[in-house]
Amino acid sequence: MPDPLPIEETPEIPMPASEGTPPPSQVPPPPPMPSVSRGSVIVTMIVFILIFAAGVLLSGYIRPLFSGLTKKTAIIPAPTIVPATPAPADPFAGWHVLTIAGLSYKLPPEVPVPACDGTPCVSQGTYLPGGTRFTVASRGQIAFVTDANGFAFINKESTVSGHAAMEFTGEFSGRTTGGYGFTRMHGYMIAVNPTQALEISHFTPTGAAADFAGDDALFTRIVSTLSFNPEIPVATTTPIPATTSGY
Repeated sequence: MPDPLPIEETPEIPMPASEGTPPPSQVPPPPPMPSVSRGSVIVTMIVFILIFAAGVLLSGYIRPLFSGLTKKTAIIPAPTIVPATPAPADPFAGWHVLTIAGLSYKLPPEVPVPACDGTPCVSQGTYLPGGTRFTVASRGQIAFVTDANGFAFINKESTVSGHAAMEFTGEFSGRTTGGYGFTRMHGYMIAVNPTQALEISHFTPTGAAADFAGDDALFTRIVSTLSFNPEIPVATTTPIPATTSGY
């Protein structure tokens, strides 16, 4: 047999290098990785844990504070301001309080304090600003009222402070038992108990130029201040007619 042909190895043909690409022997090695020490890792972890713990503590303090403010704002209503009601003014402030036979009444400060008309001072009198004479006296039983000469006034049953009374008015020339002449009069005979009455009135003296209407308005206010002793029973008997006024 013929001798086998020798096998020739194909020589390696080097690949042409790309432009700008250095040959493998000239490529620089990658930079080395920085080494981290175990101690620095532990310090970093401790710092992180401390920051986290501080955040938790701060959150636990701030959260209840804001929660409390929110609850207070929601529960506590705004205060309601109620304006104060002023106390009513006393229409008789500054008036004098006077008494007679256990009864009291008031007079304005511009009216002189009544003086006794005689002894034992069962009747007292003074003058009102308009010039009429004001009198108050303790009398017997409530009665139909006349002047000292027996001339009758216009009598009308009434009440004063819950007590039976006889209101009387007159515009004529008359005389009181105290000796005063008058031309006009207005008054009340008020029952205090079955045997006692209070007579209160004002009149224009004869010859005087008095403001009767103005004084009469004041007289009505004075009558409204009468105060009776609660220990004295209210009169319940029928008035006895045809008796003379005690002026």
